[in-house]
Amino acid sequence: MSETPDMTTIDNRRAVMKIPVTSLCAQAGIGRQTYYDGLERGTMRPDTLAKLNAALSRFHLAYDGEVRELAIHSAYKAAMVIAALHLQANARAALAADPSRKATADKDWLAAARVRRLAYWIANGMLGFRVTEVARAAGVTKQAVSNAIKDLEDDDDPEIRRVCRQLEEVFS
Repeated sequence: MSETPDMTTIDNRRAVMKIPVTSLCAQAGIGRQTYYDGLERGTMRPDTLAKLNAALSRFHLAYDGEVRELAIHSAYKAAMVIAALHLQANARAALAADPSRKATADKDWLAAARVRRLAYWIANGMLGFRVTEVARAAGVTKQAVSNAIKDLEDDDDPEIRRVCRQLEEVFS
């Protein structure tokens, strides 16, 4: 298990990769001032450090010349926002929710899971990304994405059926 780097290490990596602080913060889902405050203090909450480290990893994929990797991450986030809007859910909360928590008793986590499931379907079926690519962008296994898509397609919920029909009309 690898340890999350500290703020100085993250900032040094960011500088070497020539990533603007604004872009890194947007990718990590944190505020610029939070970043600068953490840099000044030399410390930051572990979950915020993990978000920054994950964002750096996504940029690293593009930095190494794999533009498609950055494209799927961007497309996945866009799919999450589209799904949240159609399900009248909080997009920011859905993006921030940790899929590995499996907090099925938490109504907020379940709402985010519902958004994720629709986003997987959008990214795969409507945008044409492979399940493996969607899984990598979402930070889950390809089986999780496949199962979520299958569950969505088998869902008898009239709201989900309506949303899927609307999205198919828009993307066709």
